[in-house]
Amino acid sequence: MNTHVILPDNREVGTGWLPPLPDLRDYTECHPNLQETIKRLEIEDDTPLPDKMDLRQWCSTPVPEQGKLGACTAHAAAAIIEYFQNRAFGKHFTASRLFIYKNARNLQSVTGDQGAYIRDTMGALALCGVPPEKYWPYTDKDPDFNNEPTSFVYAVADNYEALQYFCHDPAGNNTVPADVLRSVKKYLAAGVPSMFGFYGFASFTDTDVPGNIPGPGPDEKASWSHAVATFGYDDTLKIKNTRYDRETTGALLIRNSWGSTWGDAGYGWLPYEYVLNKLATDFWSLLNMEWIATDHFGM
Repeated sequence: MNTHVILPDNREVGTGWLPPLPDLRDYTECHPNLQETIKRLEIEDDTPLPDKMDLRQWCSTPVPEQGKLGACTAHAAAAIIEYFQNRAFGKHFTASRLFIYKNARNLQSVTGDQGAYIRDTMGALALCGVPPEKYWPYTDKDPDFNNEPTSFVYAVADNYEALQYFCHDPAGNNTVPADVLRSVKKYLAAGVPSMFGFYGFASFTDTDVPGNIPGPGPDEKASWSHAVATFGYDDTLKIKNTRYDRETTGALLIRNSWGSTWGDAGYGWLPYEYVLNKLATDFWSLLNMEWIATDHFGM
């Protein structure tokens, strides 16, 4: 569902993450089809993790603005594709976010601005690939955003049929939140980002540092849901909710899709508390042997 959010600078922006229905076919990192790729990362569950990790240096494009469209999942996926292309091959690639959003909705058999599931966004990348932004440029204008890309655009889309993706916390697995957080951080330490959804509360902007998202107060209820990509973490970062005078320690570094004027050039921090309290869920990571085989990734 695309619920609009009013930011402190009075901009109205879209959201669009659809919390997933359980699908017991979802891959986890333990799936046999992933083992060859994951083995190249040399990830060990008992390996001590660094206190901090920041992958922003390989994010080759400025943080774009999704406008009022509910295309947050497509923006997060595009950011991860761009990151891998740059870190693995030194290729500065700007992915068509609108192409990804359209094909995710095609997989859901919906039209209009309905938002999207992360699972279907991953599936759209694997099935249809993604062209450069210049061939299918972004717009949040109605009805243009809903146009079907031409056959030429599909033809120039980079092929990601070899793309693999897995969920850190598939619905129905009863994964312990602390284990989810550990898994996400473990892969970040190996150079593999994730995308996920989280719930937004009224005190979302009640913080002393722009882009630091405070943990909600005890009497709040969620009013929207949004997807972002995480490109790092900091075990020591403190975030204060100035409305409720409460503080959290430890946060994920997120890349948002509300433009470079939000947070720190479009990046912000989300407390670990969100993950531990299941206010941030649906964590997915992308893998491709072509990327991992460059040996730019791993513990």
